[in-house]
Amino acid sequence: MEMHQIRYFLTVCQTLNFTRAAEECNVSQPALSRAVKQLEDELGADLFRRERTLTHITDFGRAVLPALRQCYDGSLTAKALAHGYLKAGHAPLHLALSRSIEMELLSPLLSEITTAFPRMEIKLVRGPPHEIGEKLKAGEAEVAVAGPLGDGWDRFETRKLYKEQFGLLLNRRHPLAVEDSVDVQRLSKERLLSRPHCSLTEALLQKLNHLGSGKISVHEIALLDDLPELVRGNFGVGIWPTGRRVADDLVIKEVRGTDLSRWIHVYSVAGRKYSVAAATLIKLLRVKDWTMSARAMTRERVQ
Repeated sequence: MEMHQIRYFLTVCQTLNFTRAAEECNVSQPALSRAVKQLEDELGADLFRRERTLTHITDFGRAVLPALRQCYDGSLTAKALAHGYLKAGHAPLHLALSRSIEMELLSPLLSEITTAFPRMEIKLVRGPPHEIGEKLKAGEAEVAVAGPLGDGWDRFETRKLYKEQFGLLLNRRHPLAVEDSVDVQRLSKERLLSRPHCSLTEALLQKLNHLGSGKISVHEIALLDDLPELVRGNFGVGIWPTGRRVADDLVIKEVRGTDLSRWIHVYSVAGRKYSVAAATLIKLLRVKDWTMSARAMTRERVQ
């Protein structure tokens, strides 16, 4: 069922004349008659009784008229709303971020987009890699900034942005806090605070097992933001991004003997049509010089 068929039907109902209806719809009379006949075939019964000088609506036509009028009016309303929405400058942006990424790195870019699109409407979600990948696949996120998603889906478009460095988050009163850096083997006797799906903690545990450290005490926490308070309470030590702020009673130390870093990428899905705000953000992310930004934040925060 096409919307122009419904429009022709409604016009014939008003004029009760196929020729005048065709004139009002700015189409030929055969084209209008053909469209109405196709609508009748689809609905399964005649909508009109056609006479030489007068056309009558059938009982079936009267029965479906309210529903078809509502359908057509709804279409006109939807088009008007869409036109007003776009004319007003709405620019939706659905963005997904890894939990460890500092918003300070992205806020200047979002500020640029807000200036260009004053009515930008952003929906921001954070999550672990597997959740971000699923949101991209489902269309719940247009753009993602995250570490490796661990998903080989061939429709992901990726571009490296910068290398995110991690260190060991300690209470300043912890014995290891006085050292310039911490040898990885020193962690074999520590309680490690681990988050689900944290690839760096998993790599650290594999390294310790390879070094023959035996069973490592691990406590699982749900959120990255819970880690500082647990470290502050001497519940354990954890892996923390050096680009994120910590309170004065906590300290981040480099771990020697293992690589605690990962590349951050911008992800999108090939073949999809993006909102203008999402397309702009992807371009800004790709052309930004991330090296200086990431290094500056790391120097500022590692003590």
